[in-house]
Amino acid sequence: MNLLVRLFWLALRVWCRVPRDVHAVSRLHFRVWLHDLGWRDHLPNYRFMSFFELGRFDFWHASRLPFRRRYRTRLIAAQEVVYLRPIAPLARFSCSTRLLGWDEKYCYFLHQVHCGETLMAVGLVKEVCLWGGRVVSPAQVLQLPAQDVPVMQQWQRLQDELKTLC
Repeated sequence: MNLLVRLFWLALRVWCRVPRDVHAVSRLHFRVWLHDLGWRDHLPNYRFMSFFELGRFDFWHASRLPFRRRYRTRLIAAQEVVYLRPIAPLARFSCSTRLLGWDEKYCYFLHQVHCGETLMAVGLVKEVCLWGGRVVSPAQVLQLPAQDVPVMQQWQRLQDELKTLC
């Protein structure tokens, strides 16, 4: 229920704003409420994925891409999260979402969770857009040319950097 309320609030905010560029960073602010807590009285690791999903919802809908009807659904192909520090009850935190790039099949996102200036978690998500069960090229969805930078090399480098943070 908590996620639905946050999603509804985010949808209202997104649709009342002017469209945003796909290269802009999406930054959302949240607070850890009591129903967000896990058994150890902090924001549990699995809840970070919900906030990442809200960040990607903000990315897609704030740029008005779903309304261009170039894809019907999105699926997560891979995700990796490194949890650096726990977030205490009632703490305010922000989740920033940035499109790292795309290739012929996937969009790559970087999520960073901060409490103040302190980095709490980092996540990488690889997502695919589909129409009728078939993959739609991100270049077609984003209406941008194919990238010159090999995204998979950048993705692998970020994964290696994440592993050094542990």
